[in-house]
Amino acid sequence: MSSGYTVDTTSLAIRVGELRALADEVEVAADRLALSAGDLGPGDLAAAAQEVADQWRDDLGAMRDKIGKIADNVRSAVANYEQVEQGGADRMRVAVERGVAEAQVNALRGGAAVQQARLNDLTGGTP
Repeated sequence: MSSGYTVDTTSLAIRVGELRALADEVEVAADRLALSAGDLGPGDLAAAAQEVADQWRDDLGAMRDKIGKIADNVRSAVANYEQVEQGGADRMRVAVERGVAEAQVNALRGGAAVQQARLNDLTGGTP
């Protein structure tokens, strides 16, 4: 089990899409409420429904602005996570390559030492 953490960047992007869909739903609800306000009956009920619809529409612009900022932050976070992950992968690859190269060089040195010892045995220690 790893001791680190993971970030599901796809899930983050999905959540932003869900926020945008929610804003769209609020807009549709406000439009429907505004259209039906005249059909709610006499008195202050229709005016109150119209006021609610207007307030929702007014707040919707600010809500969409905030969702846009969230989307920008998520995109930045995703890019940063990907950059960190790539940097870690690159460092790991370099470490492995160095380790493999060092092991190969050590094996060659060992083989050369054995060959040199055999030659020394054959020649009585003189080159």
